[in-house]
Amino acid sequence: MDLATVLLLHKSSFIVGAICFFYVRWRSGSTPGLGVLALGFSLMAIASTLAGLDESLHMSSDARTFWSFSLGANGYGLMAVGLFGLSRRQNSLRDWWPLLLPIVLTLSATITPWYLNNGLRASVFNGSATILLALSSFVIARDFFHERLTARLGLSASIWVATSLSALVVVGFIFPDDAPLPPRYAFFLLIICHFAVALFVLVLVQERAEEKLIRLANTDMLTGIPNRQHFFNSLPKVLGAGDAFILIDIDFFKRVNDMYGHDKGDVVLINVARIAQSVPPSCVFGRLGGEEFSLFLRGQTPSSAFALAERIREAVNAVSLVFEGNAVSLVFEGNQVTPSVSAGVALWEAGLTEQNVQKRADQALYFAKNKGRNRVELFSSIGLTSGSLSPELRSARAG
Repeated sequence: MDLATVLLLHKSSFIVGAICFFYVRWRSGSTPGLGVLALGFSLMAIASTLAGLDESLHMSSDARTFWSFSLGANGYGLMAVGLFGLSRRQNSLRDWWPLLLPIVLTLSATITPWYLNNGLRASVFNGSATILLALSSFVIARDFFHERLTARLGLSASIWVATSLSALVVVGFIFPDDAPLPPRYAFFLLIICHFAVALFVLVLVQERAEEKLIRLANTDMLTGIPNRQHFFNSLPKVLGAGDAFILIDIDFFKRVNDMYGHDKGDVVLINVARIAQSVPPSCVFGRLGGEEFSLFLRGQTPSSAFALAERIREAVNAVSLVFEGNAVSLVFEGNQVTPSVSAGVALWEAGLTEQNVQKRADQALYFAKNKGRNRVELFSSIGLTSGSLSPELRSARAG
């Protein structure tokens, strides 16, 4: 393949990437890193264009060479900055330090024209690209442990391949007789990597958008905890020994809404949810609706499940909410609004289905309400069977 065609493909890889990044950033609002990535790819496209032009540009060969080198090196620097921001999902001034290397190289080239040596210029340019690409790939791979999206692996791998190819170009110019891959072949493969980097950046943005939609669909918007759909979808298909359900209901919640307004009732819900959520990570927790929450636990005994429900009840009862005008303060003393909860606990037994165990927990909760509220009841301790409740117990649930 002739040099003109290779340069055309090289330029095209950056133009396509820049257009895609600008478009996705425009559609997605202000996704961190995409704008800088688009700018970096644009600079590299201009640099590649300058490298392929002749004297018809009305620019001296030396000036064209300088600007091609300078714009390309700083384009790689901006590419690293953009990938840092994209990976960390935030724009921060501290991520701009990768630009120091290309800026220093540009300044040194203005002092002495070492860039006019083709072999030296190519080695320095690709050496700088190798360092910046390696740093970018490291950051993206490291952040995978904080955001486990598969697109990160593809993006990191693409950049690592580009890093290796840039290093091979350097080796090819320094040791032309011993290079494992001629620079022109490594350069051509590098073009493919540029397309791959642009592709996986777009896939990463798409995966994030999908993950956000799933998270919103599974989250209760008021309290920020998992909603009813997520709770039931997270339950195991088959229950076994030690599996337990805990149903929690806020006592006299309607009175809070009637006395203080629904906005203050929301504050109570949020704080109770926060306290009830402080359970072992292995628990499945969610808001079933209204003022009712549910927990599912594995490996429990009647005493341990009861103790956990009791700890939640005590923690809620130790909180007081003081409403002062439109402001709300949370204190641990006082009697303005002290929420309390009732809870019902039930464990799986042989022959029971998931619905049976939940029904038992619900019956225990009815019983706790009937016994005065602000208490925990274990199904096996209240002398009930899996049959229906009495009308008195059913009426007690209203508060």
